[in-house]
Amino acid sequence: MKLQSRSKALFLLLSTLFGIKGFSQEKNYDFEFYGWINPQYFLNSRHTAGARDGLLSLYPLPPRYSEDGRDLNDKANHNFSAATTRIGTRIYLNNVADWKVVGNIEADFTGQSDVAMHLLRLRQANVKISRNGTFSLTAGHAWSVFCVPEMMPQMQELNNGTPFHPFSRLNQLRLDYSPVSEVNLVGSLGLQKDYASIGINNTRDYKQQSRTLTPEVNLQFQFIKDAIFAGFTGEMKSIRPREEYDDQLTTYAFNAFLNYKTETLNLKLQAVWGENMNDYCLFGGFYSSEPKEFHKGYDYKATAISAVWFEAIFNAGRFTPAIFLGYASHGGKDNNYHHRYGSAMSLENVFRIAPRVDFHLSKDFLLCGTVEYTNVKYEDAVCKDRLANWRLGLSLLYKFSTK
Repeated sequence: MKLQSRSKALFLLLSTLFGIKGFSQEKNYDFEFYGWINPQYFLNSRHTAGARDGLLSLYPLPPRYSEDGRDLNDKANHNFSAATTRIGTRIYLNNVADWKVVGNIEADFTGQSDVAMHLLRLRQANVKISRNGTFSLTAGHAWSVFCVPEMMPQMQELNNGTPFHPFSRLNQLRLDYSPVSEVNLVGSLGLQKDYASIGINNTRDYKQQSRTLTPEVNLQFQFIKDAIFAGFTGEMKSIRPREEYDDQLTTYAFNAFLNYKTETLNLKLQAVWGENMNDYCLFGGFYSSEPKEFHKGYDYKATAISAVWFEAIFNAGRFTPAIFLGYASHGGKDNNYHHRYGSAMSLENVFRIAPRVDFHLSKDFLLCGTVEYTNVKYEDAVCKDRLANWRLGLSLLYKFSTK
């Protein structure tokens, strides 16, 4: 009996993933199974801040000296992994009057933390309901509106433009409304989960936001015409760092973006300013005061990141050369506070130059080579000299889809 039950469950799973015809007709569904296989190799000249066995690489780490005075972070390192391999399915519901209903489930193998590498990780799980191309509602786990998924750099590595381009997914309700074909208005209410703000224990804690009873709010204006996609976004979020006190920290963020795309050329430009943005894989955080008199709570102040990045992609047939440039600085620091929490709070600024070449063996099979130079400046108390990392990345990407 157990074997029969397991066989039936396996059949239903395969029917969902691969869209077995009889099953989809019976349920009035159409299925698309998609994904890619993505082995990646990288070589760093210096240890870097990051995650997921080094696949996510942000900036060079400051010196860490041994007893005999050697900088232990000034060493080359490399790794090889296929954890960014991805699988997903889209479920299209048919015959719903004038409405279009699409469900999306997507996962990879990078886990929820470094210790969970190679375990399945939920990337997206949402349902989108749309009508006549003017209105859509998305509910579930999806890219944050502030990320602007249409602006995502096309680098094959996991860091994909961080810490210059914001990178986050969250549980949300998103509403899109297009009053005319050239304009799209977007609003969302979201709650953090995997990409959560760093708290007073210097660990990510989504409960900081949930106990405020205030969702993360994003409003976005998009202009779309011919080869141009442009717009701007505003965000507000609140956290309550200490459960036993009601004091909250409310922060704001803004971005502006431009994407120009033709058959042979794609140019992207984005500027970002935001407070306490470590939930977007950017650096920064907040300061905390000493306890107020009679232990009546704490005062908080956020630091801010200012970033700008540019990407140019040239489509030359089988070869696609490209370059990514990024610069970010850390502001809003205050020496009157003695306690600070967040990501790279001692970092002053960082820039990156990353040329790459994609070679398309076929439409869905490509090789990519990247040379990435990242240079960082920390506070003088941490390191007086600028630090640099050279990174060589080689990856293979094989895409597949049943549609």
